[in-house]
Order: sequence, then structure tokens, then C-alpha cells
Amino acid sequence: WDMMIDIIKNDPMPQDTTKFFNVTSPYGGEGRNFSWSAKRPDNFYGSASDMHWFDIADEASHEDSIRALAKGGFDEVLNGIGEYLGLDSLTTFSIGLLAVTKADKGYVHIDFDDSGRRAFNLLINLETPGDEPELTVIEEDAMGNFRRGQVKYEPTFGVLNGDGGMHATNECNHEASGGVRLTASIFISDLKEASVAEVGGHDNYYFPFGNEEWIWAQAGRHWKKDGSVSLTSDKGRDPFIPEDHIENCETRVGKNKEKCWVNGIERKRCYKTCGFFMPDDEFRPGEERQKIFGW
Repeated sequence: WDMMIDIIKNDPMPQDTTKFFNVTSPYGGEGRNFSWSAKRPDNFYGSASDMHWFDIADEASHEDSIRALAKGGFDEVLNGIGEYLGLDSLTTFSIGLLAVTKADKGYVHIDFDDSGRRAFNLLINLETPGDEPELTVIEEDAMGNFRRGQVKYEPTFGVLNGDGGMHATNECNHEASGGVRLTASIFISDLKEASVAEVGGHDNYYFPFGNEEWIWAQAGRHWKKDGSVSLTSDKGRDPFIPEDHIENCETRVGKNKEKCWVNGIERKRCYKTCGFFMPDDEFRPGEERQKIFGW
């Protein structure tokens, strides 16, 4: 938390840059560090803001974040979503944090478009310095007309964006007060063949870098309509062995694997060589995560 505030307020990153750092989990025990990334995206299509993204950078960090959701009672959220939408199962597969102090124009975008209504981005506000709405949502009708609405977050609900859900950060300026707007972004999916491809196509900047084999290994992991699985009793993904998706990775990444820590093709496609996925003998599929992680 303090690190995010410090970066965006005291050491803001240039646009379209990424850096990586290690943090210690408050729950994972002494000596257990996890990798995260910070990215300040480019201002796409005329947007203008100082938004920074903070995302998990490897599988160990992903698992630690999943345990935090379990500890926070996220099972109730998954059950509510799954039952209301009549889904078969749900998996939480990507967790990020968004920070912004000033936005003159938000970037209007959609996260998923063709998942068969099975992939979603859940936005939950963590901190807001002002009273103005934080999110803009846009709807296009059959005649091609657009309607815009503004959402003011409340502590007891989040916003679930599905296929075609256009949204953007609402305009704000908290520079005078020194405040920072912080929002959690949690990707959730009922993983089927169509939704796996959609998730993989969207999720290629940060972990798991669009690796569809790894994504598919998560299917049905955190909620099922028959009540047989949950975050609390999570037994992990299916067995998975990463393979490099480009040639000559051992040479390309450098002697000390320095290119694994640069936001380039080697980091995103040298799945085996860079070692961002936990080996199965360490991950231990089929065993409860509480036993593996100790909390």
C-alpha cells in the first residue's frame, strides 16, 4: 500500500514504462518474498491521466493473492456472481491494483468482448479522496447512440464488467489534497474453450502472459454451482509444465536472465526459462493451499 502511494505521488513513472520489485506478504511468513510489477500505461486514444497499474508478476505472487482473497471472504462474492448469472464454475485468475491522482480524460475500453458472457472484471474501490463518482460506464444502443453514466463506489459493492462493458476512470484531480484513488481489479471467469481464448488474448502484458495452458489448468478451481470447491478449501490448479513459446530462450534472456525482468518478448514468451511458473513439485496440485502456504 505504502509503496503504491509513494510511487505515484513521489516517484511517478514515465508513460509506457514498467518496473519490478519484491514485496513481503503480510501473511506468508518470514523470508517469503513475492514479485510484483508497476506499470504506467500510455495515454491511449486521447486519454490523459497519471494512472499506474500494480500487478502480480509470477505464480507464487498469484497464489499469495488468492490466499488473501480467501482470508477476506471472497467466496461469498464468487457465490453471489455465479448464482446470479447461472454459471457452472468460476476461477479468479488475475489480481491487480489501480492508482490515480489526476485524470483529465479516462481511457474508454472494454476488457472482454467474446467470452460467451463468461469472463469478467470486478472493480472494487479501496480508497477515494473525494466525493465525486470514480467510474464512467458507457452503453451503445441499437441505433449506435451512446449513453454515459457515472458510478460512485460504495464500500459494500463492486462493479462487474462483462462482454462489451465499456468503462473508464472518471475525471478527477486530487493533487491539492494529496489523496490517491485506489481500486482493485479482479478478473474472474467461467472457463470454457471460448472464454479461455478470450482471457488469454486480453491477459498478455502481465502474469500469466496469455498462457492458455496455464489458464485452462485453473478451470473450476474456486467456485462450482454444486458447492464442491471454494477459495477457502482451494486445492490449486491442475498439473502444468511450462514450455517456452519462442526459440533460443536460454540465450535470448541473457546470462543472468536479465531480459526476464524487462517488459519484452522474452519475459512474455520464455515461460520455462524465466521460471515465473511454480514447478509442480513445489506447487503440489491437489493439496489444500492452506497447507502449502501455511495460512
